[in-house]
Amino acid sequence: MTDDPIVGIDLGTTFSAIAHIDAHGKPRIIPNPEGDRTTPSVVFFEENGNPIVGKEARNQAIIDPRRTVRFVKREMGNPSYRFNVDGKDYLPEDLSAMILKKLKNDAEASLGRPITKAVISVPAYFKDAQREATRQAGQIAGLEVLRIINEPTAAALAYGLKKEGDQTLLVYDFGGGTFDVTVMRIAGSEFTVLGTDGDPMLGGKDIDERLVKFFAEEFQKQKGIDLRAEPHTLQALWDKSEVAKKDLSFASSFPVTLGDGAAALRVDLDRDQFEELIADLIKRTEECMNRVIQRANLGWKDIDTILLAGGSSRIPAVRAMIKRVTGKDAAKDMNPDECVALGAAIQSVVTTIREIGLPEGGAPMPDGAADIVVRDVASHSLGVKAYHKRRERYVNSHIIPRATPLPCEMTRVYGTSEDNQSRVEIEVLQGEDEDPQSINVQLIGKAGLRNLPPHKAGELVIEVTLRYDEDGVIEVIAKEMKGGAMSREVVMKKSRDLTPETLAERQAALTSIGL
Repeated sequence: MTDDPIVGIDLGTTFSAIAHIDAHGKPRIIPNPEGDRTTPSVVFFEENGNPIVGKEARNQAIIDPRRTVRFVKREMGNPSYRFNVDGKDYLPEDLSAMILKKLKNDAEASLGRPITKAVISVPAYFKDAQREATRQAGQIAGLEVLRIINEPTAAALAYGLKKEGDQTLLVYDFGGGTFDVTVMRIAGSEFTVLGTDGDPMLGGKDIDERLVKFFAEEFQKQKGIDLRAEPHTLQALWDKSEVAKKDLSFASSFPVTLGDGAAALRVDLDRDQFEELIADLIKRTEECMNRVIQRANLGWKDIDTILLAGGSSRIPAVRAMIKRVTGKDAAKDMNPDECVALGAAIQSVVTTIREIGLPEGGAPMPDGAADIVVRDVASHSLGVKAYHKRRERYVNSHIIPRATPLPCEMTRVYGTSEDNQSRVEIEVLQGEDEDPQSINVQLIGKAGLRNLPPHKAGELVIEVTLRYDEDGVIEVIAKEMKGGAMSREVVMKKSRDLTPETLAERQAALTSIGL
């Protein structure tokens, strides 16, 4: 195994963390130069165009919010998103690369060694485009991304590696911008995902937004001024709302002073009011919990441990809901802010052992890491766009259902829809909705059959096979069957890398602005 440190990174919506395996074989968080164990996922562009990342960027946001990027994780995989500053557009993966580069630079300074490889975590409910954008962000930051790991799986690795005995976990991951819930079985060194659900647009940001609205409306009612109208006062609202959310996890009430320079108002918010403001958001997480239990064909009596991840899981109303629904208290021996990065660091060792082999000379690694096997599931269904004759329209025809264990291979057959159709284009889709045009369905890639023989509509049978592996690589095999024999075959394997030219250009752009 290589002597170079391989890190695990939790690339979060609001905060990110980086971890490694230390000289004693233990996963450890690497603090940043400010002494903090997490780094705000915030980018601020100075007047000269250079970006600042982390705590200083968050502090500078009040100066000019329009030059500040927050919550970029929610835009990963969104081809239409651009952040424009000084006439220059930045894509989500470039902005995320700035955060990753900051983590990389800080870790190198702390460890005194270069870092070139990493495992990066993503929400379990991320689709292929979001995972691909995350991988590309790592490449742009100068990292070889060994694997993309689901955040709940990483949290379970950090928890389960030091536990004895078999058990079934429910991982409740309520982060800054996304929510995931995963049921996993730990049997010895095998970690098997039984089901997953979630909401990529639900997180601590939405809780902060409720508080922003509450404080703004209180100020407007008392002073006749809408603090959301100006960028500076709106940013101050966001900052104070985040502080109030965190403090109300420990205090029964919290005073907030609001103002715009001309007027000021003190608002006292108690925990009961806060919980009422966010009750429907917590209810949405409860619904996800119930769905995943049903899909895994389990009951709450079958769950041995509730594991919390993500800062929003600290909210007392969340823990109370979990106790009410499951009848169990959540485990308290893991830090929700750090467990994902620690698990990603463990996965980095597991992946390296698999690819290179056991280390020579007794190099440190976590006890039991060499035996770990992670068995994940498809978080979303995969299928193809197919013409439905009875409905007289195209549908998203599922081939691999959601929650199918990975790796997997499944096949469906289709008929041609026109006389003498010379070619068939196969559009591979990801998502649950039947309508292929739905915003919840994404085009993954295309394959095709060419030079089909003359035939009447429906006479030729097209057999489509999808292969899906643990790293999210999708292969498509299409065969035209005639008389039981194969006459055509096309294989499509999704590219996982930027072209060398594009990668070099985007890395150079990062270097040119001081990262």
